[in-house]
Amino acid sequence: MPNLTPAELVQAIFQLDRSHAYDYISGNNSLFIRHIQLPEGPITLERAGRSGEPGQATVSREMLATAAFAFANKPDYPIHFDRLYSAGGNSRSAFETILAYTPHFFVCYPERVEIHTGKTTHDLKHLMWCPNETHELGKIASKDYNQIIAEVEVGLDFGVITGITITDLGAEFATIEAKKTHTQMQVALVEVGRALNFKTWIAQGDRSFKVGETELGQLDGVVASLDDIPMLYSQEIKQAAGFVDCIWFTEDMKHIPAVIEIEHSTGVTSGLTRMSKLKQAMPSFETRYTIVAPNELRGKVVSEANNPLFRGLNTRYMPYSTVRELYGLIKRYNLKNVVDRTFIYPFMESVTQG
Repeated sequence: MPNLTPAELVQAIFQLDRSHAYDYISGNNSLFIRHIQLPEGPITLERAGRSGEPGQATVSREMLATAAFAFANKPDYPIHFDRLYSAGGNSRSAFETILAYTPHFFVCYPERVEIHTGKTTHDLKHLMWCPNETHELGKIASKDYNQIIAEVEVGLDFGVITGITITDLGAEFATIEAKKTHTQMQVALVEVGRALNFKTWIAQGDRSFKVGETELGQLDGVVASLDDIPMLYSQEIKQAAGFVDCIWFTEDMKHIPAVIEIEHSTGVTSGLTRMSKLKQAMPSFETRYTIVAPNELRGKVVSEANNPLFRGLNTRYMPYSTVRELYGLIKRYNLKNVVDRTFIYPFMESVTQG
């Protein structure tokens, strides 16, 4: 399989003329390259607008690493940037645009199947990395993709999240929207767990947030109390487990398929610390300690998971986009009693090195 590294992406962008204004693929704005840090970023871009206010967009090292990993694993295949980075945004759209001006990246609008409706459409912009083909540097080129692709849409319905206030943010969340996204991930994990016959513990501080008219702690499939879990036999274990974002238990309460911490943008150390305390309290239990985080935080997850303090967790990683895809999958197909707990494991990337 062809290799693609963050340094190669940076080098490709470095070849572009920095005095030139590059039109967005949509044509609504243009941007300039203001600074490139060799060899692996970050890259600073400036938006210059025919519509909207001028502003800067930073393509972080984490974003570069995510793109390199994704395109290297799927050469000559359409990738949708919003799904790659879990959502839209100025940095995402600017990065997508500037990549399209480099010789090995092509814009395409593939025919795709919407997994919820079964309808085929071809109105969504994708990028393809074609290692064996090139177009002129500084120009955008389109390319046809002659197969139908299937993908889960980002805009899934997690229900209306209410009950979150400024006082609920603490040090880990910068905005109420960030906390809502965290809660959406919890909702998705509860539903995925329920489809796999798991019971889910939700952190005690999050249980009162409402999904529609129902408190998170009252959703179907959510464990009411840790006192109901015989395998959590000591007060020390229950106290450590109580603060963890999500814990999956098998229906017979004899196994823990995963202990899950959901991170947003402020780092991953707090989640790893909570999981480490739980492991110290119950060292003999086998489980998968998993960080769920935005795709662009993968590099941070890998770095922190390999800190000597946390290496013993053998941490797994699931991006938001994977959780959303699983949520879309179980909403469309009935997997209950069809698959066992091992079904989920391939979706959890082991990131502890050595």
